[in-house]
Amino acid sequence: MVVKKFPNRFFLFSFFIIVCMFFLTFNAAASIEDHITRTESGFYYTIQKGDTLWDLSEKFSDSPWAWPEMWQYNPHIKNPHLIYPGQKILIYKKEWEGEEKQPVPVMDTPPKKVQTYQSFANINRIGFIREKAVAHLGTIFKVQGDAVLIDNASLVYIYPEPGAPPLSVGSKYTTFRTIDPVSGPETDKDYGVQHFLTGVVEITAVEPEFAMGKVIYSFRDILINDHLMPYEQTSVNIPIKESKQGVVGQIIKPEEDENMIGQYSIVFIDKGEIDGIEPGQSYSIFLHETARPNPEKLTKVYLTPFHIGELIVLHTEKTTSTALITKSAQQIEPGNLVRTLKIDKP
Repeated sequence: MVVKKFPNRFFLFSFFIIVCMFFLTFNAAASIEDHITRTESGFYYTIQKGDTLWDLSEKFSDSPWAWPEMWQYNPHIKNPHLIYPGQKILIYKKEWEGEEKQPVPVMDTPPKKVQTYQSFANINRIGFIREKAVAHLGTIFKVQGDAVLIDNASLVYIYPEPGAPPLSVGSKYTTFRTIDPVSGPETDKDYGVQHFLTGVVEITAVEPEFAMGKVIYSFRDILINDHLMPYEQTSVNIPIKESKQGVVGQIIKPEEDENMIGQYSIVFIDKGEIDGIEPGQSYSIFLHETARPNPEKLTKVYLTPFHIGELIVLHTEKTTSTALITKSAQQIEPGNLVRTLKIDKP
């Protein structure tokens, strides 16, 4: 009697699964590489169906929590939760392609302190509050073709401000408009004039009565009657510095007219250069509520401040500063306290 021996079906099934997983892993890695474009300035990745900034951050930096930095590198992405297949995103080589790890040499002396930086891609579009309005160099009085929307590549006509330094062909200027003097959230104190930056214009022609310019950047809507000031390129990498001890200030208002102020919002605070505030310093944000402990009396007392967030200073003026909220445990509001950075003890 002949007995036929059949191969172990479980073994064959397991082998099939392992082979499939190998090829799927290989194809996934290959597909990511196929969608990366290398240039001198950095790497670009083309968004594929199903991609999210969270997942891409984990793939390129081994941490999904680094997605806000990837978003900052790509200001054309207005909503980080809405990205579409075919979009290209910029990935800086030095951030995502680390060098091979080298053995740490043994040194007899302590190593020098390495300077760290906070990157903020939109640094050139943040505004400020200054005691007096900037003396502008000209005013946009018309857009070519009377277009409703002034954006990138639009041609605009500019009336030079009498007595101001003349506009010159090839020079770049920041367009801006001012908002009425800003008062404190709980007092009538006048902090100055808010300058709302809208874009950058390059002068293409200068005539006796007017000048022409091309919009090369539009940070937000550029309007007729927006003014011009000299353009200054600011580095996106801000050196981190220690916060000034003993600082007690408050948030004046957000830069944009937004109801919800939270992480990644831009705000103004009532402390500046004369208070020792510098770009790169971080400070804690506190909620400082009042209440009536005795219901039979109208007197209110301040309750113990409660830590609700942190901010980093991006720009300073004499008496005010512009800052980015980096952490928020709850909604931030004008009037919230700003103090020297609170260090949580382990």
